[in-house]
Amino acid sequence: MNYPKIAQNATFGLRKIIHELAPLSFDKYMDLCLYHPEFGYYAQEPSQVGKDGDFFTSVSCGPLFGQIIADVIARWWENSQISGPWRIIEIGPNSAALAIDVLDTLARDHPNAWHELEFCTIDPLPLPRAFQEKMLASYGPKVRCLENVASLAALPTFVYANEVLDAFPCRLIEKTADDWKEVTIHSVAQDATLEENLTDLFATIPSILRNEYPLGYRTEIRDSTLLFWQNLRSCISFGELLWFDYGFAEPEYYAAERTRGTLRVYQQHQASENPLDKLGLCDITAHVNFTAVAREAIATGCTLKGFEPQEFFLTKNATDRLTRGDLDAKTLRNFQTLTHPAQLGGKFHALHFSIGDSVEHNSTAMRRLDLES
Repeated sequence: MNYPKIAQNATFGLRKIIHELAPLSFDKYMDLCLYHPEFGYYAQEPSQVGKDGDFFTSVSCGPLFGQIIADVIARWWENSQISGPWRIIEIGPNSAALAIDVLDTLARDHPNAWHELEFCTIDPLPLPRAFQEKMLASYGPKVRCLENVASLAALPTFVYANEVLDAFPCRLIEKTADDWKEVTIHSVAQDATLEENLTDLFATIPSILRNEYPLGYRTEIRDSTLLFWQNLRSCISFGELLWFDYGFAEPEYYAAERTRGTLRVYQQHQASENPLDKLGLCDITAHVNFTAVAREAIATGCTLKGFEPQEFFLTKNATDRLTRGDLDAKTLRNFQTLTHPAQLGGKFHALHFSIGDSVEHNSTAMRRLDLES
């Protein structure tokens, strides 16, 4: 990929900032590299996704993923017997390709739901948000591209996101002879290689990590997203939240044999384990601890509705669309890529919550997430 000039300057700009702020906990470092409003990896005009970008997602396959999500939303709208204004929120819309697939499907196939819909995208960064506004301008006032949900009054709302949770900054910790330590990032000089150091923990760790782990075991913790969930919950009178991402339930996430954790860096579809190089030019990501996410969502009043591999969720919700007479070979190939367990179907999971319709958690999902107790 030929990066624009500003991206080539990103590494220099970030190094200067990090040198001034160091030492930094890894989550603060990751936040700067990804979300600094000028130099961050996601602060540039969206070009990260797809065969010409740095990584491939379900949206890259074609429109079917968005069509199935739109069908799920429309069934929820109908079953909820909503009359009057209602809302869809997409978190982290990137190039707006998924938003377009969802909007076009609702307008074409679900006109009753379309009539009083308000569609909002949420992106905290100004340049991507301007790009999204341009891509979605043809939908007029029905669509708003927002920095956050602060201005939104509570409405019946369906929230969805694809590969957002894995981009939340995470702490890095390592097991040493003196128990767990925190990974911090240091800068000796502005033009020198960044260095890691181990310091005392900044915050608590999950209780599962009090088990026996080998020396040198390294893993990640995301423990600063509760405010995100609280803010999101405040604009929903009742509704559902659907998240697609890659990761594990907590016991598998912190398996003793996963000695180097899940943190990875991606550029042009090549993965590495060095997040201290090419600052601002690479995606830094870690798998999702779905159990921890569910705990925080439940703490803000959400009910766990489902947790399953993407192949199961999409297959059971695509039946009507896949039995239509106008189905073509390209759509079938799209569906196979999305659902085959050796492709995206096994790599990704769907995590599904509801608000306001029940307090009874899905028992199967609770067992899969090791949350029964």
